Amino acid sequence: MRIVISSANFCIEPLPVYPLGMSVIAGVLDAAGHTVRQFDPMLYGMEQYPAEAEKLCREFQPELLCISIRNLDVADSQSATEEFFHEICAVVEQWKKIFSGPIVLGGSGFSMNPTAVMQHSGADYGVAGEGESAILALVSALANGNPPAHGSIISMKAEKIAGARYSRRIADYYNRETHNIPIQTKRGCPFKCVYCTYPSLEGHTLRLRPVDEVLQDIAFVKENSPDAMVYFTDSIFNDPSRHYEKILRGMLAHNLVMPWTGFITPHALSATDIDLLAASGLICADLGVDGSTDKTLAGLGKSFTFQQAKNCCEQLLERNIGVNANAMFGGPGETWETVQEGISNMRSLAPVYSIIFSGIRLLSGAPLIQTARQQGVIGPDWDDTTPLYYYAPGIEPEKLHQMLLEGFRDSKYCVYPPASRSDDFRMLHKYGYAKLKAWGLEQTRRRK
Repeated sequence: MRIVISSANFCIEPLPVYPLGMSVIAGVLDAAGHTVRQFDPMLYGMEQYPAEAEKLCREFQPELLCISIRNLDVADSQSATEEFFHEICAVVEQWKKIFSGPIVLGGSGFSMNPTAVMQHSGADYGVAGEGESAILALVSALANGNPPAHGSIISMKAEKIAGARYSRRIADYYNRETHNIPIQTKRGCPFKCVYCTYPSLEGHTLRLRPVDEVLQDIAFVKENSPDAMVYFTDSIFNDPSRHYEKILRGMLAHNLVMPWTGFITPHALSATDIDLLAASGLICADLGVDGSTDKTLAGLGKSFTFQQAKNCCEQLLERNIGVNANAMFGGPGETWETVQEGISNMRSLAPVYSIIFSGIRLLSGAPLIQTARQQGVIGPDWDDTTPLYYYAPGIEPEKLHQMLLEGFRDSKYCVYPPASRSDDFRMLHKYGYAKLKAWGLEQTRRRK
């Protein structure tokens, strides 16, 4: 079949993100013998992409359209808007105007609540969860003239985790905009954070990509985007199975050291581990702190204390590794006393840059959903397409907002609201975080 795979994402908060899932499915379909074109509306902008999509349909004559939905809105309660989801539906509607064949939805955003998204969007089919095996089954049925019932949502565990078939044109765009190219090394998450949907999407058991395949992806990025920074998109990069260690040692052994970043947990991370992270090219760690006190860390399901997180930050900084951290206020266990303590704790992490959130975005599949239902936070007609944020009993959102504004008002390193410095953040990455980091270190050496 001739198949177009498109993204539906126009979100740039905090950064525009390469549509990795789209490229993974493109590779799977291509390997199965189908003729595939990848199309990302972000490259053209909201006003111009319809004309480019129409041109693609006219020239390529696709028989099937797959649309990947990355997320339904933003995590920031201060920027929450239903317009985000309306834009996604508008992309589907625009494709319907120029393409008369079947439309399939998929992606992590779709998989949060596939039934609701299908109803709102009016697509023909859906693939919920992992897409590798499900999309092949669906395409085979369509190609053989045995289509599933209209509106069917297919869910199948992937027999094998596929790597991405990167579009060089799309990768060049994101490299210019952010200098970030994503790579996935595994799926699943053994941790039990109450707000997280990774386990529901990928399972609690870690499933690992072969090290040599991951190294091939890194080699591709290093050769084709030499000034880029690899972003390991795993739920947690430094996993308990220590698969990450084999990858990093492979980078060292095969001359693949290059700037990289990813989600790092302070849990069970030793000084020796951090030395390996640094030697392989870790330039900035996205440290999964999320709670700001021991009480709220426990409420979020974290397996470390705030002091352990702080010690980890200090060890990373000692090795000239930048650190970004997040903290969500208002979650389980939050009180007005822990809010004050948390403000002080987050400020104490400087020069770590910390993004501060008020409330926790509720998503189907996260354990926090059950708590929210029991506490009457969720109405009977709510679905994931409308932003809804959790606040612990007794925590009034507007009062919390004012306390966070005041608590971080004069902080250089704690960012609240999260979008208040987004333009600066995007400009930094557009120039190149790795370039700026290298320049800063060189200036420090010269001053010495």
